[in-house]
Formats: sequence, C-alpha cells, structure tokens
Amino acid sequence: MTTVLDVARRAGVSSATVSRVLNGQATVNAEARLRVLAAAAELGFQPNRMAQSLRSGRGRTVAMLVGDIEQNLYSALTKHVQAMLGQIGLDLLLYNLDHSPDRLRSFLAMAPSLGLRGLALATTDAIPAAFDPVLQGLQRGGLTLLSLGQRLDERGIPSIVHEEQAAGERAVRFLIESGRHPVLFAGRITGSAIGADRYRGYRAALAGAGLSLRRDLIFDTATAYRYSAGYDAVQRAIEAGTEFGAVQASSDEIALGAMAALHDHGRRVPEDVAVIGFGNIDWAAHTRPALTTLSVHHDAVAAALRSALENTEAGTEVPMLVSIGRSLIRRASA
Repeated sequence: MTTVLDVARRAGVSSATVSRVLNGQATVNAEARLRVLAAAAELGFQPNRMAQSLRSGRGRTVAMLVGDIEQNLYSALTKHVQAMLGQIGLDLLLYNLDHSPDRLRSFLAMAPSLGLRGLALATTDAIPAAFDPVLQGLQRGGLTLLSLGQRLDERGIPSIVHEEQAAGERAVRFLIESGRHPVLFAGRITGSAIGADRYRGYRAALAGAGLSLRRDLIFDTATAYRYSAGYDAVQRAIEAGTEFGAVQASSDEIALGAMAALHDHGRRVPEDVAVIGFGNIDWAAHTRPALTTLSVHHDAVAAALRSALENTEAGTEVPMLVSIGRSLIRRASA
C-alpha cells in the first residue's frame, strides 16, 4: 500500500511537506506543491481521512440535525448539502431529531467527542433558550455552528433562512385580492419557529386587507406538517359548517391533505376552494390540479452553508443572517 513516505520519495520532499500539502496548508511553495500532487496521482495515493482527523483533532464531517427525516423537505435539503460539502472535501453525518428535545440534548452532549468540523441545526422546531449554554459551549470549543431554517442569529448562531412571514403574507394577499376568501389557515404554529412565522404572514395579510382574524378559520396542526394534519383540519372545518373560499397551508404536505378532504366532501379545487402550499416539493407540480405553492431554494441554502464553512476555515467573518427569498409559483390549485 502506498504511504506518505512513498509520495515524499517520488516528489523529492519530506514527509512533513507531503502532509502539509495534503492537508491544504498554504505554507508550501507552488513548485513543491505541484510535485507532491503529481507524485500522489502517479502512485494512486489516497490519504486516510480518519487518521488525519485524529491527528489534527478536527474531523472532516459536518453533522446536520433534521427535525423529521421522513419529510420531503429534509430529503431534498440533504441531497444538496451533501453535494456541496463533497465539493470541499467534507462528509455529511445526518441525524434525525424526530421532533424530540431529548434527542437534540443527547446529540449536543456527545458532539465534542465526534471531532466534527461543523454542526447544522436544520429543524423547524423552536429550540428553547435553555439550550443556549450548551450551544455557546460548542462554539467556544471551535465548532462551527449554523442554523438552517429558523433564525437564531440574535442568539449568536449564524442563520441561513428562507423568508417565511413575508412569503406567507404574499400568498394570502394574493388569495384575498383574487376574491378567494375567507382564507382558512392550516399549519403547525405551536412549537414551530417557522410555522409561527408563516402564521404571522397570514395575520399580516388579513390586517392589510382590513379583515378580522377569525379563530374558526385557524387550525394549528401543532404536532405535524403531514398530509393527515391538512385532511383533519379541512374535514373539521366542513363538519363545523365553516364557510371558506381558500386554504393557506404551511406545507405542501398539509396542502395535499387539505385537497383530499375537499375532494372527499365534494368541494372542487380551485372552483369552490383555492389551495396554496409552502415549499414546492417535487410532486407539487404533478398533483391534479397542480399545486400553487411558495418556492424553496435548497441549492442556495447549501451554497451559503459551504461559504460559511469556508469563511470559518479562512478566519474571515461569517454573516450572522442570510435570508433567501421565496416566490409564489402559480399553478392550477389557486
């Protein structure tokens, strides 16, 4: 098996120089760097990343903690993040929180022993302030900590987020201006930082149109962003005799469940009730009717994550807040 010593002999340099080149250090002159890289390529040398990590005390893995691994949102985000990390020679460790504060607490406790390069909190669940001392301790220990999805910048954690309140307000205002009201809101509000922002957008649109907030039109799905939550919300509204001309769902899954309930109760979409989702997941364009929704940009999130890691490595400032806009994607459901 080819070793660092073999590469050093072929390149005519010391083994220490080979190690500095392979670790990406900038203290080697260009000529020697090229000789080392050429020798490594000729000999087919593959560095042992685990051994490098143990020697340096810093791994080449970024952990991403997701709220619910079964949600389409997280599978799409994972694909983009993994590809972007691969471009800079880093690996991804995916950990499912399953909406559990205990699982978050357990992972944060063992994080220092994992030798991680970075840790991304990618969950819609509101993270209690009680976690701040632990998170701050990880940062003081040199771990790059980022939030993907919810704003934690005011708590000292750089955050990469989509606009939520403004997007929700834009969608509901579109429904109102199209004459499709009253608008029913179905989404997770309690316990979800992002869901609460989307609900604030709903309220802002009503206030801007001079419409009163009606509690009978608000369905807090509390524990889920899933299809069944949307189905249940709309079914309850219809069975209660509540009249509504549109549904603003805080996820595409909830929107699909809402559309199924409308269909089962003989309501046509969009003729009787217009429906808008949130997130533009892959199947949204292929339902019938195709789902009107708000865009998502996982590629931009992944690129901002990569940039933050690169900035940290270079010792340059990491932006405390990166906000990514959403657009309304009009399709047949609204």
